[in-house]
Amino acid sequence: MHADHTPINILIVDDEKRACRNLKNLLIEYVDPTLNIAGMAYSTKEAESKIAELSPAAVFLDIEMPNENAFHFLDRIAPFDFEVIFVTAYDEYAVKAFKLNAVDYILKPISIDELRNAVKKLKERLKYKSVINNSAVLYADISNQVNNKAKPTTITLRDINSVEMVDFKNICFIEAHGSYSRVLFFKNDVVKEMTMSSPLSDYADLLPPDLFYRIHRSYLINCSRIKNILSDDSNSVIMENNTTLPISRRRYVSLLEFLKIHNYWYE
Repeated sequence: MHADHTPINILIVDDEKRACRNLKNLLIEYVDPTLNIAGMAYSTKEAESKIAELSPAAVFLDIEMPNENAFHFLDRIAPFDFEVIFVTAYDEYAVKAFKLNAVDYILKPISIDELRNAVKKLKERLKYKSVINNSAVLYADISNQVNNKAKPTTITLRDINSVEMVDFKNICFIEAHGSYSRVLFFKNDVVKEMTMSSPLSDYADLLPPDLFYRIHRSYLINCSRIKNILSDDSNSVIMENNTTLPISRRRYVSLLEFLKIHNYWYE
């Protein structure tokens, strides 16, 4: 594990030297002066050499690099034991891909608050590094989603203890817990759950709108995992794992219409 008092060695990779210097200054002056900016690289070739030389704990990596983008670079040098934070000016579609794949990113122009949050999460990752499996992040999949606008079918759930790549259809439901979310999903016919540091609204935006429906302010359900719907004084839905969830009164009729339109059937 990474001790909190040990300086974090960081490599910054961007083909624009000014961008490298700017990020270094922001990290030291506004985020954490104890961070050790071990080096800067201006191409993936130079980055590969610096990584071998410096063994950084984390790499802040611009996506669009000359000759080879960040995704291809990471796939080429895998496996590796450093954390990656992408720095990008990409659009909303790319941001969705980053969120679905549970990778850290910072958008250009860089926000100090976003940078602080990224470093905070980085420290958490490093603290529990021994139990994180980096191979669960498939950068080729992210590249395909970003560059070819390929339709994603999975989401990567990542907390401080584990990483799970879950097919959308294997999610049962997601429950809001304040600014966190509890995700229940099936793995080898066994129900598992993970608590994620993202609000339910994020998952409502990320997951396929023809498969998931928000039945309540606290619940987003996979409609293909509905076992039964109870229509009584308090409308509710029984999910495949036998959990009974409330349906808000104002969403009951629209849920039934949604199920009919998308050909979901329940007993």
